[in-house]
Amino acid sequence: MKEFALAGLLLVGAAYFAYGDLRDADAQARPWMSTVILPNEAAALDWVVKNTQERTVFATDIFGGEMIMGHTLREGTVGGDWAIIPDVVQRMSDVQYRIYGASDAAQAHEYAVKYGAKYVWVPKRMVFAGYEWKWPGQVFGNAKYFKRVFDNEGASVYEVL
Repeated sequence: MKEFALAGLLLVGAAYFAYGDLRDADAQARPWMSTVILPNEAAALDWVVKNTQERTVFATDIFGGEMIMGHTLREGTVGGDWAIIPDVVQRMSDVQYRIYGASDAAQAHEYAVKYGAKYVWVPKRMVFAGYEWKWPGQVFGNAKYFKRVFDNEGASVYEVL
């Protein structure tokens, strides 16, 4: 009887920890399993084409950069063939943590300028620039460094001042 109770207890313990692992795995996989680019985000490309020159650089995450580069002849700080550029790991880190994850607007501005970005693409979804899925920071509303030039339900575009 003791063996049966011990086996049951071990089974319950294993199930408890397995459920925790399942929740963690689901949280990590969900952004990859969902639609990455929002329909209104794709619609924002019309503004990009009408209001910017070819080869204009946008601070973007990987998916936004690939969409912009693939459909508009503009460039992104990451996305597309970015993997063959010098210091790509540093670039991904800077875009992930110092632009989209910036602690203040001055930091985001400094790194956008460092990579030649004239605009910052801020989607209304989680961004992934090579390290982790995160919501974009709220620093782009600082009028000293950025000016919102476009906004819809999919993305905002900020001019780097």
